[in-house]
Amino acid sequence: MPQLIIDDVIKKADDSPMIMNFQNGYVTDAIKQVPCTVLQDTNTGSKVVVTDIDGMLYTGTEIEEKNVATYIVARNKITGKVRIIESCNIEMKPELECGTDEVDYVQETNNLELSRKFGSKKQKQQMEQREKLKVNVETVTEQMMKVTEQVKEEQVDLAPYLSNDADDFYIPPIDRTAERVEDVYDISKILTDDEFERIHSQLDGKDYTSDMIPWLQSMVTKKSLSSKHTVLAVYANSLLKLYNTVARDISKKTFTACTFSTTLNEIILKNFTSQSNGKLLRPGPYRDKSLCYAMVLILLINGLKFELDGFCQAMKLTANNASMKVRTTGASVITSSGKKVVQLKLPLNNKSGFRRRSNKF
Repeated sequence: MPQLIIDDVIKKADDSPMIMNFQNGYVTDAIKQVPCTVLQDTNTGSKVVVTDIDGMLYTGTEIEEKNVATYIVARNKITGKVRIIESCNIEMKPELECGTDEVDYVQETNNLELSRKFGSKKQKQQMEQREKLKVNVETVTEQMMKVTEQVKEEQVDLAPYLSNDADDFYIPPIDRTAERVEDVYDISKILTDDEFERIHSQLDGKDYTSDMIPWLQSMVTKKSLSSKHTVLAVYANSLLKLYNTVARDISKKTFTACTFSTTLNEIILKNFTSQSNGKLLRPGPYRDKSLCYAMVLILLINGLKFELDGFCQAMKLTANNASMKVRTTGASVITSSGKKVVQLKLPLNNKSGFRRRSNKF
């Protein structure tokens, strides 16, 4: 063996060569030159190497060597001199992508299989119960997508509820500045003369009083009503019956608000119901509107007053509930001869009206 002359000994530095071993294989002569990234741990000062070989990510950290050192001997063939270079060892490991969810799923599956084969009777029952409770996420997502495809957006006009005069939504056109109580409600603004004539002609010869609520029927039969007041009486009776009709019946195609007049029936359905997907609906505000509107019509046909207790019994209302709706019309509840009477008088009852906070007010 020829004698070698050591020309230089190079201590380990940042640019010192590194000896890399691969955990899952050996380096052969067939390996090609591969670029890599060298990083340095700021805490320990050790080197970290990252490289990509055949689509596989490899990482490695410098192996800490105590009381020993690794050297590389580099010989110059011409001069025969050698250099001894201190280096480090790095073991490269492949980085496999495996999420914690997958690991948990595999572990849970293994536990279920073990419980099924070797578990006690109680464990088997618990395992069967857990499997029944499992939900296929993809199936549920698909079902929800099918449901949401059928959902349609409905545009509702909220102007009547957001305006300062929201109470006016529930009653006929009102003149709160009228100087005479007779001018507070103008019946020509409730129905046009043409509508009055058409409705009255349709009522002619029909026994509409027999279909009225008994309390309203007794009021109408005791008076000699004009043609317009007769129309208003049938109008009020139809609205009171609409108030007591359940929403399920209103949504039926055969529903009719007034069987004695097609014109009046169209007016009621237009102003006291709404439509959605071809079906009639009666939201809460429209139900309250039919009752308040009917109160005003009864006031107009009965000398601007009526007995509250009899009205509450006929409509199955509490006195407090009815009084709240009376306040919306501008009328007041007074006591006369020991009875509570609803009366429209000046000045109007302009106390702050209700604001709907629920389906009832």
